[in-house]
Amino acid sequence: MFRNANINRMLVLGGHIQAVGLVRQAEGLPVAVCVKDGWAVARFSKYVSETIVADSDEKLVSVLKSRADKNTLLVPTSDDYIDMISSDYEWFAANYTLLLPEKEVIDIFKNKRSAYSFCEQLGIKQPTSFCPKSIDDLKCNVSNLQYPVVLKPAVMYDFHSKFGKKAFLCRDAEELLSRANAINDAGYDVSRLLVQEFLSGGPRNLYSVGVFAVDGEIKASITANRIRQNPMDFGNSTTFAITCQQSDIEHAAAQIIKATQYSGLGEVEFMYDVKDRCYKFLEINTRSWKWHTLSRALGFGFLSEVIRWHKGLESNFNAANMNKVAAWAERLTDFAVVIKNRLDLNEVYKSYKMLKCNALLSLSDPLPALMYVLMSPILYVKRY
Repeated sequence: MFRNANINRMLVLGGHIQAVGLVRQAEGLPVAVCVKDGWAVARFSKYVSETIVADSDEKLVSVLKSRADKNTLLVPTSDDYIDMISSDYEWFAANYTLLLPEKEVIDIFKNKRSAYSFCEQLGIKQPTSFCPKSIDDLKCNVSNLQYPVVLKPAVMYDFHSKFGKKAFLCRDAEELLSRANAINDAGYDVSRLLVQEFLSGGPRNLYSVGVFAVDGEIKASITANRIRQNPMDFGNSTTFAITCQQSDIEHAAAQIIKATQYSGLGEVEFMYDVKDRCYKFLEINTRSWKWHTLSRALGFGFLSEVIRWHKGLESNFNAANMNKVAAWAERLTDFAVVIKNRLDLNEVYKSYKMLKCNALLSLSDPLPALMYVLMSPILYVKRY
């Protein structure tokens, strides 16, 4: 269980943008970052006292076992690190203070099939999904589907690296079967896929509730409309987000958090369905998310809240201005998204007038932003 610990240091797994936001909220604790190679912007932050390079899970596990300390807060920033911890969860939970929910909760939300089943039991609306057992099963059911549909993996981890996309839009039965056959022939079994109704409108209808919770009780939260992402259709990452208040999804997120006795950080994603005029649950990231530093514009930081809770200090969230409208951007990628998709420049200008938080830019900690610009061509190739 997630219990108060005498946290005296922090170890962040990963070195991309969300990691920079985390190390800047360390509340004076010494911070080490574990990265897979030197192309990691977090290692340039003045708040990082040590960078550990481990280019494989085996090396990283060896490093973590040699440094085992229950007073160290272990913070994973990506799904592959969560998978690594989950594979030996009991050991990690016994030897570190984990910023993660219980393994059973991780397992529910790692697989969209189990996540949708769980949320259905809570009465939470979600996109209509079909889970094929085989190619033959899919062939027997294509005529029963309402097109267009989205073909996506139940578990994202290795799908994007294999096919270069998070999902595929299929406009008719022929396109769906052709795409499914190609995926199946590439060695990715169709039984690992979902066929889901397409929710139109793009990122403008995409929302998230970010939370820090302890034993099912939300200690801090923020809701955002993620109006731009890269790519715009099925994004790998948010590039522009705006604070908002949406009671429907906030209530649904609280239901999920309470029902799972969730502890740690999490991003609960929803999309507004213009046809059914309601918000539908998409997924939960059981870790920190990229735009989490948007909370700083409201007067608190998620990792700061975690550390302050462990130390028994007063929460900054209680004094936060939740009515404030603010925006967050990863400027470099967002500009590329705007140009590539030929977005309305007047709308883009209006969104930037709300800007309060930059993903990396900080006058007190300038090197990560500078190095991100210099390394961006290499980072783009490595990530995409």
